[in-house]
Amino acid sequence: MKTLCISDIHAKEGFLVALKNLLKQEKFDLVLMLGDIVNNGKEVNYFEKFLNIIEGADLPMFWVPGNNDIGDVYEHMSRSKYSIENKKVEFGGENFVGMGGVPDLWGHNIYMPEIKPQEMKNVIFLSHIPPKKFVNFKKFDHQEIQKGVDLENAPKIQISGHQHSYWGIGYIGKIKILKLPAGLNMMAAILDTKNLKVKFINLTDFNKSNKVILR
Repeated sequence: MKTLCISDIHAKEGFLVALKNLLKQEKFDLVLMLGDIVNNGKEVNYFEKFLNIIEGADLPMFWVPGNNDIGDVYEHMSRSKYSIENKKVEFGGENFVGMGGVPDLWGHNIYMPEIKPQEMKNVIFLSHIPPKKFVNFKKFDHQEIQKGVDLENAPKIQISGHQHSYWGIGYIGKIKILKLPAGLNMMAAILDTKNLKVKFINLTDFNKSNKVILR
């Protein structure tokens, strides 16, 4: 599946214009939102505009909370069809698992999904906060796995956001780590869920001309 992966928008207005233009020009099968749509749980109007764009494109979306998705935004999303927080969901022949936890501004209260360890095998694992100590980290797609590390019941890829200062592709053993760039910086990624190939994109390319009107 051609999947658009987004994280850490932080209510950047230009991102919404670019997102709407992108979805008009390219076809996707799924959107993955890795959290921090807004800042401090505020900007509910922005959050509603974001949802309107996704729904207007008639796209399925999976969401896990970021530490800024608190208050009304969290209450709405956690009860919505988009949330896979602490869930395992099958879609398009793939299994997706979302990190659990009520978010807060310091990233506390996160916990692993309440599923059996063997149910994590070969899933696409979504978490706002990235794992620690992944290796061979590069700002382009590659297959340089971490040799000598063989993890049992491991996901085939973990996708995360949170820290804006670094992004790219790394590995923990054979697990591919997709650390997303921040939407706040007008960046996103396209993932092919079949072969796990990743392309990073700059959304400023979709925010230069023929701007759409957000309603």
